[in-house]
Amino acid sequence: MILIYPPVAKCCEPPAGVALLSGLLKQHNINCSVIDANLDALLWLARKSFYDDNRPELMAIDSWTRRARKNFEQNLHDLRSISIYRNIGRYRQRVMDVNRVISTSVENRYKISLSDYSDQKLSPLKSCDLLFSAQNFGENPFYSYFESSLLPLMEEKFLLCKKRPDFYSGFIGISLCYLSQALTAFALAGWLKATFPEKKIIMGGGLVTSWMSSSEWKSPFKGLIDIMVKGRGEEPLLNLAGIKTKKVQRVLPDFDFCKWDDYIAPGRILPFRAADGCYWGRCRFCPERAEGIPYHAEKSSDLLHDLNLLTEKYGIKHIHFTDDAIAPSLLRKIAGSNGISSTTWYGFARFTKDLADPQFCRKLYLAGCRMLKLGLESGDQSVLDSMEKGTSLKMVSKVLAALDFAGIRTYVYLLFGTAFEDEGSAHKTLDYVSQHSDHISFMNLAIFNLPRFSEDAVELETSMFYGGDLSLYLDFRHPAAWGRRQIRYFLDKKFRKSPGIGEILKKDPPFFTSNHAMFIGLFSGATGNMQDQNV
Repeated sequence: MILIYPPVAKCCEPPAGVALLSGLLKQHNINCSVIDANLDALLWLARKSFYDDNRPELMAIDSWTRRARKNFEQNLHDLRSISIYRNIGRYRQRVMDVNRVISTSVENRYKISLSDYSDQKLSPLKSCDLLFSAQNFGENPFYSYFESSLLPLMEEKFLLCKKRPDFYSGFIGISLCYLSQALTAFALAGWLKATFPEKKIIMGGGLVTSWMSSSEWKSPFKGLIDIMVKGRGEEPLLNLAGIKTKKVQRVLPDFDFCKWDDYIAPGRILPFRAADGCYWGRCRFCPERAEGIPYHAEKSSDLLHDLNLLTEKYGIKHIHFTDDAIAPSLLRKIAGSNGISSTTWYGFARFTKDLADPQFCRKLYLAGCRMLKLGLESGDQSVLDSMEKGTSLKMVSKVLAALDFAGIRTYVYLLFGTAFEDEGSAHKTLDYVSQHSDHISFMNLAIFNLPRFSEDAVELETSMFYGGDLSLYLDFRHPAAWGRRQIRYFLDKKFRKSPGIGEILKKDPPFFTSNHAMFIGLFSGATGNMQDQNV
């Protein structure tokens, strides 16, 4: 089997999902190869623009684009070195220049960046447009990459399959996790059908799971996608191979496919999923609650064992926990250990009593933790209670102070515009964040999108937010007339201009956001009030 991760997604670390599936298949002696086409295609697209003399617009490119192309390889080299992250200005310039090369490498119909992809003619929210993308794959800006780079690579891998025949030599899997991948993923599927008509195409991933969790799902891609997988792909793939199992045993992810030194990051980052779903799972605004994704986690001791094996095998410098929230039991296990093979790490966590303890946070720091992403959502306790967030603002205050004291950065997420919030509540959030800005390293602001099939959607007056049968969200008439226009005005004119808050927002890394935030200024000196000689 060949598993492909299509563009466009952030290319600072390898895809975790296909690595897990590859590890599972190899664990059962099933031949499997993985291609990170996201990383390959973005770099190919940028470099191709240097030599495409047939495009007349290259004769009159602006000075920024000319400079960015001239320095492209050096900029990539700089972004793969920790030293550039010590200065946010120089870091930002390198990222913007690399993005400039990518964004100007395609015609105006397409908008491509280091983190996103859009097409002015097609929408990834419409199944008819995705099918059009598959049928007209030659229009996709990555088509030349398919033909010139991906084709010979796949032919080589299929040749190896013929030498070691098994059931999976006839399957190609596409991992579709983000909306920014959708149009290219279907163009890829159409190209694969035309190029390898004897192969069957499997498609899975986070976005596919969200589509298939809808009560209105009608399988619109029959004839193109042979098998679509909802949720965890481990059992369906084993079942296809004739291996029947009620429970998949613990799997060690396989990252042998990685071109580690090509990723845009200061050192090798290992994405690691310690659990499926969220151990809390009660937040009313969360799409996963509407999708009913069950929580499953392995033993903390087993997870640490696997992490140490992986970090030593691949020379990992940093770990990104991709869980919805790292379980408190795992945090305690890490804090009580000697760390994970001398790596630094970050990930999502909830505000808990453990994190309100400065000594516990210090143990986490000494065990490698350098940043935690935390969903505060609101600075109004009544809003948090209505959300069923399970968070106390008194606890939040203690956690933010304890983490800052220990030298652990905080990336705080705020959510405006839920049905539980009004303008007064938003001002309470502004006041709360302003009072705690000294303890907040980075911040993400979002305007609420109502999950289409959530319990709250039944109680509100709703309308289609984005046109398309695959849209996952709804617009709604806010019961307090706190609409998106009013929220944007509040954020732009009041929140972002508040003393202390604006400076935090300016530090957010462009395009890579939380994936690079941990590294900004990390080794430039003390990272908190409690200093460490090892920093």
